[in-house]
Amino acid sequence: MKIQNPPQTANFSVNSNIDTEPKNDKWLNKYNNLMDQLSKPPVPNTDTAIGVISKNLPISEQAKNLYSHFKANARAEVDQNLDERERSIETYRKTMVDIMEEPIEVKILPSEINEALLFNNLGINYLEYKELKVRLEMLALAEQDIDKDTTLNRSDKEKLRDITADLRAQLQLQIDELLAGKEKPDEDNQRLDFSNRINTQFEDLGLNDVDKFDLLKRMV
Repeated sequence: MKIQNPPQTANFSVNSNIDTEPKNDKWLNKYNNLMDQLSKPPVPNTDTAIGVISKNLPISEQAKNLYSHFKANARAEVDQNLDERERSIETYRKTMVDIMEEPIEVKILPSEINEALLFNNLGINYLEYKELKVRLEMLALAEQDIDKDTTLNRSDKEKLRDITADLRAQLQLQIDELLAGKEKPDEDNQRLDFSNRINTQFEDLGLNDVDKFDLLKRMV
């Protein structure tokens, strides 16, 4: 008699990776986690004036136009009796003051609508945020000009970059406070503080003093 093999019994095991959480709760948790991350201020990055700006975005046309306007005005106001180097230094001083102090009006571009809506949902004034970004972009343009300026000596450029680094840090602090929901400081007092700060830094750094190393190089 032929013996038949006993019927095979299928073995089923519970997959421990199966998500037993209801889908609605799952997506709700994901959404809440995303909102929690977005509400946290970004880590400050003061290595570059474009630190708080998306690396994929170029400097805006508005920042370029405003910077050109501020620098042209500063150049026109500088005493023409100064030598070339001193005129450049004074032009940068006046330009930096305008970058930090002058009221500017920014507009929301079509490509920024979604970002602006997100900020609005988080209770953050997007126009104030963008204004600070534009000021950072203008400082980036000033730094580019300083690096390329042939009328400045090595120490001049280092000292000017020290000043722009401090201004960048101040703007980044304002962005962090804005994202954290802190109350905005009084604008008039803030502008006066920036003006005094910049003028004091130019004096303290001795930008009118010629570096001995650079002077020696010119004499050789």
